[in-house]
Amino acid sequence: MTDFNLWEGMDTVAPEEPNPYDPEQWPEEHADFEAGKARARAEVLADRQRQRLAEEEERQFTLIKARHAAEQRWTQEQAEQAKAAADDAARVHDGATFLLDLPPTPPALWGKGEDILWARGEALMIAGPQGVGKTTIAGQLLRAVAGLHHEVLGLPVEPCEQRVLYLAMDRPEQARRNLGRMFAGNTDEREFLAEILRFWSGPPPSDFAADPASLLRLAQQHGADVVFVDSLKDAAVGLSKDEVGAGYNRARQLALAEGVQLVELHHVVKNGADGGKPNNINGIYGSTWLTSGAGSVVLLWGEPGDPVIDFVHLKQPMNEVGPLKVLHNRTTGLAEVFHDEDTDVVALARRCASTGISAAEAARCQFSVEKPTRAQVEKARRHLHRLVEHGLLAFVPASEDGKGGRGNADRWFAVAPASWGSEEEASDDRFR
Repeated sequence: MTDFNLWEGMDTVAPEEPNPYDPEQWPEEHADFEAGKARARAEVLADRQRQRLAEEEERQFTLIKARHAAEQRWTQEQAEQAKAAADDAARVHDGATFLLDLPPTPPALWGKGEDILWARGEALMIAGPQGVGKTTIAGQLLRAVAGLHHEVLGLPVEPCEQRVLYLAMDRPEQARRNLGRMFAGNTDEREFLAEILRFWSGPPPSDFAADPASLLRLAQQHGADVVFVDSLKDAAVGLSKDEVGAGYNRARQLALAEGVQLVELHHVVKNGADGGKPNNINGIYGSTWLTSGAGSVVLLWGEPGDPVIDFVHLKQPMNEVGPLKVLHNRTTGLAEVFHDEDTDVVALARRCASTGISAAEAARCQFSVEKPTRAQVEKARRHLHRLVEHGLLAFVPASEDGKGGRGNADRWFAVAPASWGSEEEASDDRFR
């Protein structure tokens, strides 16, 4: 084996290779090389400049957006403060204005004169058991406030000024079918209906009792000045609790204070005394704050599917309207006043053309009772006087000497042409 020196020749330096870009040997190639380096350097610098400009542009854009958002927020806050100040100012009145400058009757949304079922600025509650036509009456009011009709159950209705929002929260598809029948003849007004009406289907976005401002927000989001709440049990959970009833009433009052008019559909307790019809406000289901905060409460009573139901005005802004009998037309889906000869006091007065009727007799007829209470007699008396004002009856007061009305009591006689009675009765001057 031959000794091998691993380090032999390691101190030898490799010969220097010629520089292909030597300016002396290859001047043109060298110039191209330097030009390429310059171009590359310029491109790098240009890229860095563009990147810096883009970053600065993004930063400035972010600042502009932030400034714009801040300006919008500032404007919104100022507008809210101004609105709150205006609202506060609008709700504060001096004593003379508040107490003395009153209209003779409340402005009516549904009613005439002192016969008011729905007053402006006060909620109308329509209550009743299942299947008696609450949605039917509400649907007719909906058509009227939308400007498609002028009256409901014989009383005029004021149209809305902006838009109507119907909260179909209780069985929305069934409500859709019922309401659809009422609007079936308005297909040529499709664009108008698309603009004037808004329907919310299903549960509300939040519990109105837990979030009282949400009812007003919902109305304002849809530009509505009239809202139908169908029904209260779906608007707030736990209505039998006073804190829930008070919470919903606050939502109601906030909406009313901002000019949003309300119609509320609600239910009753299972039945009244002895299983019969509830005859007072206590028959309405839930906390007392629900009815206390309503301006008018109407009770519909009957069995599901009954063609004729009772219409009772339990709480009134002015006069008590009715009680009435209401007939449901199953073909058109509409309802109208049913003039029952057995409960119509004008019809009773016509049958008693020569003797007239007393307030007690009218009460027995009007309330379908054998022995009317004193309150029922007084209600009947007020009703008879209103019929006199409307020109349907004539009043003959009892005389102090007992020679006045039959039985020395106030009597009311039908005002009718001679053809409605016998010749003998027609010639009798009953109204002296």
